[in-house]
Formats: sequence, C-alpha cells, structure tokens
Amino acid sequence: MSKIKDFITISRLKILIATPALPLLGVFLAADSFSDLNIYLIPFMILYFISIIYACNVNCYYDRDLDIKYKVHLANAVDSLGKMTIRIILIIETVAIVFLSIYLMLIGFVVVGIISIIGWVVSTSYSALPVRIKKRGYLSAIPIIIGLFAFPFINGWLMVSNTFNIFGIIVLVGYILMNEGLNLVNTAEDYEEDRSEGIRTWAHVFGLKNTFRMAFIFTFIGGACCIIGLFMKFFLIPVYLYNIAFSSAFIIISGTFILKSTIDIYKISKEGDLKKAAKENASKLPFWFASTRYPMLIAAICMLIPF
Repeated sequence: MSKIKDFITISRLKILIATPALPLLGVFLAADSFSDLNIYLIPFMILYFISIIYACNVNCYYDRDLDIKYKVHLANAVDSLGKMTIRIILIIETVAIVFLSIYLMLIGFVVVGIISIIGWVVSTSYSALPVRIKKRGYLSAIPIIIGLFAFPFINGWLMVSNTFNIFGIIVLVGYILMNEGLNLVNTAEDYEEDRSEGIRTWAHVFGLKNTFRMAFIFTFIGGACCIIGLFMKFFLIPVYLYNIAFSSAFIIISGTFILKSTIDIYKISKEGDLKKAAKENASKLPFWFASTRYPMLIAAICMLIPF
C-alpha cells in the first residue's frame, strides 16, 4: 500500500486534478454537437493520462537531488520506490504511450499519434540527462509550453475536427499564455534550489521581478483571449438562448477566477522578499489551474447541450 502511495506522490496528484480540462476543452470546443464525439476519445484520454503521469514520474526521478532540499516528500517517495522500480514504471509507461499512439494512427488519427510521441520526447528531454532542457535558460520553459499546454488542447481538438477555426486558435493562444503565466509562479518557487543545482530557468534568466511581471501579463492577456474566444463560438454554431445563458455564466465565473489569480500574482510581485513570497504562494497553483480551467470546460459543454 505504501508503494502505491509513493507512486501517487511522484505522479503529482494535486496537479493531475486540473489536467483533464486541457484536452477536453479542445474536444468540446471543436464539436458542434455531442454527435461529433466518438468512442476513440476513450483510448485518447487514457493515452493523455499516461503521458502526463510519465512526465511527472520522469521529472521526480531526475529531480531527486533537487527535491531533497525543499520538496522532501517527493524525494522520499523516489527513495522508497527505488530507482530500479521507477525505471521499470517508466519503461511500462513508454510502451503504453507508443502502443496507444500507434493505435490512434492506425485508426485514422495520424497527427494525434505523432504529436503524442513527440510529447513523450519533449517530456523526457525536459528532465532527463544529458539533455535536461529545464536547466537551459531561455529554452527551459519551451517543453512545458508545448508539451503540457499546447499539445493536449491541439490533440483534443483534432480528435473531433481536422481543421482549426479562428475562435479555436484564439482560445489556444490564450490558454497557453494563461497557464504559463500561472506556472511561472511555480518556476519562481524553486529559484534557490534550481540555482544550487546549476539549473537556469526563466526566473534566473529574467530575474524574479520580471518573471512575476511576465506571469501577470501572460495570465491577464491569456485569460482575456480565452474569454473572447469562448464568446466567439456563439456566433459560429447554432445555439439556443439557454445555451448562451448557461455558457455565459460559466465563462464569467472563469473570468472572475482569472482576474483573482491575476490580482494574486500582482500582489506577490509587490512583496519585498520575492523568493519567500513565491514559496508561500506556490501552493495556490492547483487551485488557480482548476478554478480557471474547469469553468471554461463546463461553458464549452453547455454550448452543446440541447436544452
């Protein structure tokens, strides 16, 4: 039982809670009605969860010496499971990712399968030696932006539609900016620990002050793009008054939480000790992700409900 608990720990359950919204928003925004959804979304979502868990597992495995200095529970979970056990887990997850990706390609979702395999490469190179992109300054955020925020939305969309429209592109760009803006607080949290291990993130390249400024700007502009894109869908698909009312309510709720998280980040940026402020506020990240993503997802679903 303790081994299962350790596995859950290195799979970052708190972060995983908010992740289903990433591909599902793409799915439901691409759909004009529930009839556009297909049974192949099941293996796609299984592939997505395995890919996210793999990314968390490989990151914890290679970050063990870093986590022992602050995120001790992660390092302890790695030690408890043992390096050999984690390697076996990573191999099993890799086989599952490749198998499901090939399966999706064989049934017609070629681009989705290719992107999923590229995502595996990106998540591995982000953490694993000798590449370890997370320590390479300007490049450090690219795997997160591409692999964690862009690819899931794009793949979710492509599971339903072969073409992107203007509101989908606006939401995608906004979603990437908003989520990376929130994630920069997490980047700043590990400032000292990363520096002691020779890891250079955006927090080191731009400095903490500018990092929080970027976090504020990204979150605000990205959130605004998401809201605009969601409202634009009303003009592109046939919807009823009830659809507009319910969807608008959840879009407004999402906008409220986006504004709240933006204000939180602004307040952090005004603190005297930014390192301390980053650590004290990083625990808000799961809530920020969930509270901004899920109302958008529910709004997208409400657009399709035949009231």
